[in-house]
Amino acid sequence: MRTTWIVASVVVLSGVVAAACGSSGGSGFGTVPGGPDATTGDSATHSIAPGVDSGKPGALGSDTGTGTGTTDASLPAPGAPHGCDPTCAAAGGTCTNKVCILHENPGGVTAAAEAQLQGPGTADPTFTWLYPYDQTVFPRGLISPTLQFGGSAPAALMVHITYSSMDYIGFFAGSATPRAQLPAASWVAITEGAWATDLVQVSVTKLAGGVVSTPITEHWPIAQGNMRGQIYYETYGSTLAGGPESVGIMSIAPGATAPTVLKQGCGNVCHTASADGSTLVANVALGFSSSSYDLKSNASTIFAAGSEIFTYGGIYPDGSFVMSATNYRTWLNAPSLLYDTQTGANIPATGWNIKNGGTTAFSPDGKHLAFIDEDLDDGAGHTLAMMDFSLAGHAFSNFLKLSYDSTNTLAWPAFTPDIKTVVYHSGSDQAFETDGGATGNVLQVDIATQAAARLDALDGYLPSGTTYLPANDPDLNFAPTVLPEAVGGYFWVVFTSHRSYGNTLPTQDNGDQNGKLWVAALDLTATPGKDSSHPAFYLDGQESEADNLRGFWVLPPCKAAGSGCASGDECCTGFCRAPSASSATTCVTEPVGSCSNEYEKCTTSADCCNASAGFACIGGFCSQPAAMPPK
Repeated sequence: MRTTWIVASVVVLSGVVAAACGSSGGSGFGTVPGGPDATTGDSATHSIAPGVDSGKPGALGSDTGTGTGTTDASLPAPGAPHGCDPTCAAAGGTCTNKVCILHENPGGVTAAAEAQLQGPGTADPTFTWLYPYDQTVFPRGLISPTLQFGGSAPAALMVHITYSSMDYIGFFAGSATPRAQLPAASWVAITEGAWATDLVQVSVTKLAGGVVSTPITEHWPIAQGNMRGQIYYETYGSTLAGGPESVGIMSIAPGATAPTVLKQGCGNVCHTASADGSTLVANVALGFSSSSYDLKSNASTIFAAGSEIFTYGGIYPDGSFVMSATNYRTWLNAPSLLYDTQTGANIPATGWNIKNGGTTAFSPDGKHLAFIDEDLDDGAGHTLAMMDFSLAGHAFSNFLKLSYDSTNTLAWPAFTPDIKTVVYHSGSDQAFETDGGATGNVLQVDIATQAAARLDALDGYLPSGTTYLPANDPDLNFAPTVLPEAVGGYFWVVFTSHRSYGNTLPTQDNGDQNGKLWVAALDLTATPGKDSSHPAFYLDGQESEADNLRGFWVLPPCKAAGSGCASGDECCTGFCRAPSASSATTCVTEPVGSCSNEYEKCTTSADCCNASAGFACIGGFCSQPAAMPPK
């Protein structure tokens, strides 16, 4: 914690520093649809959308990767089975009439209980979904989420998940707290097998006291891509970092079962990281000092500064310099200026006439800087602004006021990879957090029109303005950052929240001191002034007992040519290919005369292999078309 001195059935159907040392009606079953052919299909050929190449690495010089693609005329009708992914068999399922049949009993539920759960039920108004939320967009590559429910303790649960090419049934043992978690292989098969056109419907039935409930149902779209990147966050009370009194900076990749300790010890907080994953800057100890670290070399120290010039600094995408953040919980007491991360030397800049810039942030392409203009509003942090930046001469120009809030404090701006939108925090506390009874929300502002909107779905609101959160605890969200790459047809934002996590963690946990990291999808095509978000999911793998906050989401440090890789964004060269059909994929120099696969480097959309299918160059990488809501 921080001190402030500074049985259930799930059915899925087609169709849907300044921190411190401190203690801190029926089963829902139907017939299995399908045609006469039992097929399996490589997920690479349908992981984006039917008929669109996945962009997985191909042979050197390949224009299309491994996916062959199909024409629209060859696609199955909406809702028709499209075939089984290889992960179906790996999870123990069988492919029948193009549908993965995956039935299992990991809880050792008796045959009698199984039969009851598949029979008619009685409505139980206390049996409700607590987590995940309806319409949450899940990417691939995550830990199987823990399904959590309200109501009495079950004797057994049944989870039935279906979509056009999936029929999953799982039986789970009861427990004092109603929960169920699918085996990892089953979750992989469900997410890998779902196309963008599939809306996964999840219905859950419970057996308690000899009575079966009617199913409760949610729907989850599946993003057609594996989540990636590395999240660096601040932690207090981490067991891994030293126990209840610990302080430190942690690193976690989405899908990891646990974080790793990057830096620990009192004062090692208040950090930012470069978009390319090469460099991190942070406060050090209690002496108001700061350092830059080389993330390519086990976070070894690059330069130790005798001041807070690096604390919360807005770091350039390649990590070479920062724009210092003044006054905003840094106590730098000096103008906001550019500083070299290698030497700590001030870098002269032209056109920069801002004395106090709070929570500064460069865009992923390095051409813009967003900041809180503390020269205005008596330093109260009501104005979010932006300036253009040219690396040549370190020149700033074109001051633009993006957003103003006369009541709340604004902070933590983060650009989407297409540099069209800035996501930011608006809260009641000038400490720009939501502990101690403070409130906060995450908003977005369109750069071209300066039209702003609260991210209602992320924050916990329905379009009607009422909250969908089971604990009725919206307005507890802050410190967003955005993955500098589109994945699966969406942008992705990580933020800190003091909301409840199902029946695992309460609202405002540990006396409103403990926050947790949550992730939400944002639509690629945002309408100015309209919410583009989706309900968030809890980032599994973080420590549940710790206070985890201020996650900075960046790419991992790139790999040199010749290194093994899975996609081009892992490579310093920007390309990942197999030299021959029989060899493994490695980082290679740009192939001559070849287009770019998904996640490979690009300059314009014309560089992308599937530009005709809607692939676009976003943030310097070829990316899938914007996801369309499945039906």
